[in-house]
Amino acid sequence: MAPDEALNVEIDRILAELASGSTTDPCAAGIRLADLIERRDRTQSVELSQLDTAARGLHSATSILQRATTVDDVVRAVCPGAADIAECNNVLFSELDGLHATPLGAAPGPSLPSPFQLPSSIIGRGNSGIPAAFPHAGYTVFRVDIDGSPAAVIHIGATPDEPVVDALISYAGLVGTALECAALDRRRHRQRDLLHTRWGRDYSPHEPAAAPTRVSPMPEVAHALTIREGEILALMLTGSSNAAIATDLVISVETVRSHVKKVLRKCGVANRAELIARFDTDSPAQETDNK
Repeated sequence: MAPDEALNVEIDRILAELASGSTTDPCAAGIRLADLIERRDRTQSVELSQLDTAARGLHSATSILQRATTVDDVVRAVCPGAADIAECNNVLFSELDGLHATPLGAAPGPSLPSPFQLPSSIIGRGNSGIPAAFPHAGYTVFRVDIDGSPAAVIHIGATPDEPVVDALISYAGLVGTALECAALDRRRHRQRDLLHTRWGRDYSPHEPAAAPTRVSPMPEVAHALTIREGEILALMLTGSSNAAIATDLVISVETVRSHVKKVLRKCGVANRAELIARFDTDSPAQETDNK
């Protein structure tokens, strides 16, 4: 039972005794009641102050996130924002690959610790997944989800009060949304550059794309790929590594590896070199050059 709840229970009990006349010493009960009410008021005042401080910190951190336009901007903003909310200058932001964490930013910076492993014990019973907040090695850790899956964690070098914990859980959710939006924007620019390279024209998302002079390469493959696999394929054709693709799409390297295998299988090729050669053979630019 929380302290304020215990105070309310005791206050209600004394009031009931005074109302029924069952107390043996009404004077002492009245003094006790006044003392409990004063203690409750002080507790509530502290809680309101904590809520106000956490809300102000969350508002400030959110404003910084809203101004971030790239993934790198978001990553740089995470630790200062979390430090502001928690009023703690020991904050670490790391990307996740399963339970393997790779630090991306810290407050204060700029030095980063080596990659580390989160304990499997945090998963809990029934493989319920990484909790929204949990203790680890003297830190309080907050999970950041991207596309519905754990993608990063924020370590706070303190044990925050409940209002701050709630604010940091909300902030972690906003960080995930900001990373998704920035990644989508970067992906759009990358795909526009890819279109320009392969089709030899500028493309603006505000104007309809002109119809190509011939069917896009391997149309049967395009229909077989999922949306995510299509994104992976587009980046593979630029020569991007698995790590670069993971960064671009804000997903884990392991997830990229899984998608790459599926793309290669669906395209009927054994490796990236064969994939690129197959698509280059069918490219409209090459057909134009041969005329």
